[in-house]
Amino acid sequence: MEMHNKSIAAILNNLSEAFMIMDANGRINYFNNVAARITGYAGFEAKGMKCQDIFKTISCDTDCLMSNSDITPKTNYKRELEITRKNGTKIPVECTRNILIDSDGLMFGVVEVFKKISQVKRLEDNLIYSEFKYRRLFESTKDMIFIISKQGVIIEVNQATVDLLDYKEKEELYLLDNIEHIFIDPIHWHVCKKHIDLNGFVQDFEVGFKKKDGTRLHGSLSANIFLDDNGNIVGYEGIAKDITARMDSFRRLYKHHQELVLLNTVSLTMNSSQNLKQVLNTALNEAMKLLNFSIGTIFLINHDQAQFELQTWKGLPEQVNKPQIKPIFHDTQLMEFFLGKDNCLTPKSIFPSFKITLESPDKNRPIILSCFLITEKGSPSGFMAFPLSETQDLSLEDFNLLGSLGNFLGGSIANIKLIRTVQKHREELKHLTARLFQSQEIECKRIARELHDETGSALIGINFNLEAVEKIMPPDDPVMNNIIKNIKQQINHTYQEMRRISHLLHPALLTDLGLEPALDSYLNQITQQSSLNIDFKMVGFTGRIDPDIETVLYRFSQEALSNTIKYAKATFFKLSIIKGYPSIIFIAEDDGIGFDPDENNHERPSLGLLSMRERTAIRGGKFLLRTEKGKGTRIRIEIPIKNEGLSILMEPENFFAADL
Repeated sequence: MEMHNKSIAAILNNLSEAFMIMDANGRINYFNNVAARITGYAGFEAKGMKCQDIFKTISCDTDCLMSNSDITPKTNYKRELEITRKNGTKIPVECTRNILIDSDGLMFGVVEVFKKISQVKRLEDNLIYSEFKYRRLFESTKDMIFIISKQGVIIEVNQATVDLLDYKEKEELYLLDNIEHIFIDPIHWHVCKKHIDLNGFVQDFEVGFKKKDGTRLHGSLSANIFLDDNGNIVGYEGIAKDITARMDSFRRLYKHHQELVLLNTVSLTMNSSQNLKQVLNTALNEAMKLLNFSIGTIFLINHDQAQFELQTWKGLPEQVNKPQIKPIFHDTQLMEFFLGKDNCLTPKSIFPSFKITLESPDKNRPIILSCFLITEKGSPSGFMAFPLSETQDLSLEDFNLLGSLGNFLGGSIANIKLIRTVQKHREELKHLTARLFQSQEIECKRIARELHDETGSALIGINFNLEAVEKIMPPDDPVMNNIIKNIKQQINHTYQEMRRISHLLHPALLTDLGLEPALDSYLNQITQQSSLNIDFKMVGFTGRIDPDIETVLYRFSQEALSNTIKYAKATFFKLSIIKGYPSIIFIAEDDGIGFDPDENNHERPSLGLLSMRERTAIRGGKFLLRTEKGKGTRIRIEIPIKNEGLSILMEPENFFAADL
């Protein structure tokens, strides 16, 4: 028997749970090793103590089996307690008490099994806390979160989904038969779902959600799949951010960019062309493209004829007679103000729009346009007009853009008018200068002819008369003979000087034989009269060219050589005249002291260079002066010539490359 009891005690001591036996008075008769480890009391210490002295928990006073009158043989009490160990620390335990009943139904003892539940409790608490955190995160996040089945049925959504989609409560979303109903276009969800099924997830997929009232909410959706133990898809969970503000900012930024592109395109057209029609057409096309207008027109005001003229249009019906179209103002006083010549406006970034009506093939559907003023230096110069129905939804930024464009076009119109005026005056000045040079050449030719014919003949006649007088003079009168001899020498010198001046005014060789002989003669005279080394050549000339061009090239040569002799202090002068296609190229260069063309040098008058520039401009040519102090001077002139009769020997740009 004793051996049997020892075996039972050994079994009880090796249990994984604490085990103790109490008598009917609640005193401990047996206390195993696990109970000793949990409570901190040794077996011999616990033996004879009451349970409540071991556990030291409030439940022992309020919920003790010993004082419970409802005890039955099958009563099994299981509860969680927080006991106090011998060292004062508290630990949670799970207790299971069973009563011992004798054959008479009387309790004669209690068996209690308990175990530490610290780790389990901690796991449960962590689970509860994790669920709390998840629920709090799920409900408090400002992003939409939803969980749906594989078929697309909404299982759960957070409050943010309800709020962002403007529903009143979650149940309204749960009643939807499929999640595709919260998308602007169901294809958004189907494409997104296809990506998820293929890759297991999708990230930052831009979609359009549909609010309860049908308006759009821009979202960025990230989602992944739920799989069962067999790897089959059972559902999806997703989170979507509201990126409406970001998309609006992006659209505004993009629109501002487009506005800058519009203004830049118009500016580029203005800089590259002085064609008013082209500038207006570019502005109209860009504005219509940016603001999605279907019809657009630009009218300019003709103050001299007191009418509005259609300059450019787009989208008008083909049946409308564009050249004869006349706008009908809804405000006649405004129309009269625009047509007035002395009207003036205070400059503004944008003026109020006004309405006009255009004739339409369909009399029952007139074309009503909303107009935006174009101002030029404080005066109305025209207006842009677009469909009234399409301009009613314009934002303030759109109105400001059209106002800026109106001011921009007004400045462009003023600049083009100014450029046209300058060009007109320049052409008039060019014609006047050309006539002046022509008159000068005619006068020089007349004077040269008169000097040669009239004055020359008179000097020759005087010389003949002196010879007749000389014959009748006594040979023994040396005084008179000497006087007559001196007079004849003076007449001869005067005749030679007269011929030189006549040749400078207009050489006869230029008229009779052409440019090359005339220049040969002129340059040979200069070589004989100075120490200047001259290199002259003409290339590509197989015959005579236009006499006026010959005269111009001769004058260029005179001016260039004259400047070299007077100012350059040069030892070498090179003159090249090349006939090619499509120009005659004149090049004159020296190795003189050069000069600074930007300085106002009174010692070196620039009238000769100015004359060369003007003669070149009259001919539509190009004048290039390259000079620097101490590095000589080089003049290059291109004179366009007609194609007829050209003998093209070489390209002028390639010929003489070493010199150019």
